[in-house]
Amino acid sequence: MHPHTRFSLALTASCAAALLLPGAALAASASSGGVRAPANPKVDDVVCVSRCVSGHKATPGATVKVKGAFLDRVTRVVFRGKDGPLRARYESRDLQRAKAVVPKGAIASRPYVIDSHGNVSNRSRRRLEILPPSAIPEEVFPVRGWHTFGSSGSRFGAARSGHTHQGQDIGAACGTRLVSVRKARVRYRAYEGAAGNYVVLHNVNTHTDFVYMHLIKPAAVRPGEVISAGQKVGYVGQTGDATGCHLHFEFWRGIWYGGGHPVDPLHFLKLLDAKS
Repeated sequence: MHPHTRFSLALTASCAAALLLPGAALAASASSGGVRAPANPKVDDVVCVSRCVSGHKATPGATVKVKGAFLDRVTRVVFRGKDGPLRARYESRDLQRAKAVVPKGAIASRPYVIDSHGNVSNRSRRRLEILPPSAIPEEVFPVRGWHTFGSSGSRFGAARSGHTHQGQDIGAACGTRLVSVRKARVRYRAYEGAAGNYVVLHNVNTHTDFVYMHLIKPAAVRPGEVISAGQKVGYVGQTGDATGCHLHFEFWRGIWYGGGHPVDPLHFLKLLDAKS
């Protein structure tokens, strides 16, 4: 028999076997770089991002972010209820993150996810507590990690080239999470040569604005968005005219550069820090 004929017959037999054994065909395809079975979703953590008491303490109606891997096909995030599982549809998703809203009736648990193929993930490593909305704090210290108020040069009124310092510098490691002090509406999110990445927050039902400067990248909130106390704003950085990683924090009575004026925020910040 001609070698080419033998090869053709062998190939035909191989294809027939593959049609009869789809599992084997899929395994062969996967091993040779073809179509692969979708990987099971994996959950590392579930973190509250809005209407939060803290990062792992949410309220009914809070938005939570599921962190992990292979989450781009997630259709449901599953919480625990008094009478059994409560499935919440995803709000957004990508390979490493999925967002969902905590359903009414959810209780403390370690949430997990289900994808469009019916694959079920592991449970979150950390427990998500569910507390009543009344537990949401009214005020939170803005830097969520180790920090220092620095020396006299970090203070409000310290001499600067051509002006005086209009805020308080809070030293912290670059990448430290920053949160909103109060419930606030985002006025501005921008970049400026001296301030670097900055965000201006108008505190709801007050005549005050707070300003965060030198963020490591643009703020995680958008102009017009209303955010809760404790909601993530961004991360400590040293963008703009900054020496070392720190948050430049300003407290304005009245509108920021709209008729208001800055005041020394140190006493206020120390009171918040003592409550943390």
